[in-house]
Amino acid sequence: MPARTMGSRPHLPGRRTAPRWLAIAGALLAVARAWAASPEDAALHAWAGDEVAITARAYARALAGVEDLHVAVTRFLDAPSESTLSAAREAWRRSRESYEPTEVFRFSDGPIDGDSALAGREGPENRINAWPVDEAYLDSVAGSPRGGIIPQLAIPMDRATLEGAHGSHDVTEVTLGFHAIEFLLWGQDRDTVTAGRRPYTDFVAGNPVRDRRRMCLAILSQLLVEDLGAVAREWGPGPDRYAARFLRLPPLEALRRVLTGAITLSGYELASERIGVPLATRSQEEEQSCFSDNTVRDLSSNIDGLALIIEGDGESPGILPVFHALDPGLANEVRNRLYEVRQRILDVPAPFDAIILSSVDDPRRRRYQALAGELIGLSGALRRAGARAGVTVTIGGGG
Repeated sequence: MPARTMGSRPHLPGRRTAPRWLAIAGALLAVARAWAASPEDAALHAWAGDEVAITARAYARALAGVEDLHVAVTRFLDAPSESTLSAAREAWRRSRESYEPTEVFRFSDGPIDGDSALAGREGPENRINAWPVDEAYLDSVAGSPRGGIIPQLAIPMDRATLEGAHGSHDVTEVTLGFHAIEFLLWGQDRDTVTAGRRPYTDFVAGNPVRDRRRMCLAILSQLLVEDLGAVAREWGPGPDRYAARFLRLPPLEALRRVLTGAITLSGYELASERIGVPLATRSQEEEQSCFSDNTVRDLSSNIDGLALIIEGDGESPGILPVFHALDPGLANEVRNRLYEVRQRILDVPAPFDAIILSSVDDPRRRRYQALAGELIGLSGALRRAGARAGVTVTIGGGG
């Protein structure tokens, strides 16, 4: 009996193979469909995969940032000193610079804040980045030395307490996330010259209140890692992750979601909530990173997030090739608007709280107002480009 060569298959009586012409016809049909697809459709399909890759890398960087913050907080609590407190503060600032670009992915039904993203559960954005903060709700402040959860020894200091107290009656009741950690590390900001100046001795072990403050900071840094990690995993590989569901969306729906996030961040969240409202109310409480005086760096990093969506991250292109395939003029308008926003952020003075409290005719205010105007202009350009693609974007709200 002749030996059978590897990979050959014996003929089985009654087995029929598909006619050769059918396979050829299928291949020709696939080629015809590819030729029939417009450049716009081809660009849009390619963009969706790039968008997932960009977002996954952005959240991976953000997660690494809060993991580094957790390490720095642990080292500070192990050996409280001026130097370890300074290192923890700097780790917080760096973690903000890695997190803030991801805010462009908000307002788009994704895992950070969309009800549909995590099996019907609300995303953890409010746990991660809630503000403004009523600092007296969490800890003692000037004029209220025994107020807040931390000094109240009868209340357990554990994650259940902090999670249950977060926003229990009011949005300013913040006991989780970046800004609760910021308040613990810096304390109240009592002037417009420096940031908060909480002493490291507030975290020296051996006193019941200080011990609770230590536990609170340790729990908050751990929860921040867990919450951001949950979002990062959803943009990773796996058939049941949000990234896979995003890729299964009709391309125009995927585009609508992404543009909704970018347009809302630019034209509403940044221009209005984070710049316009503080200037109009002249209230330091409306400043986002008010304890650390980090707000200008926050705004700059948010703009980096808008650039991620528009231009990409150096490894994958953003949305501009799609816009260019649709309308080169609109693509150029979006690019130019982004450039103007980037130029304006370089011109705003810090700290922001000094501008908030300045007189209404202070010329420094006009620089922030010009930045807000350019952000609104970028939002409008993105909206027009989306409309050209057949997508209508309604600006969402948020905090």
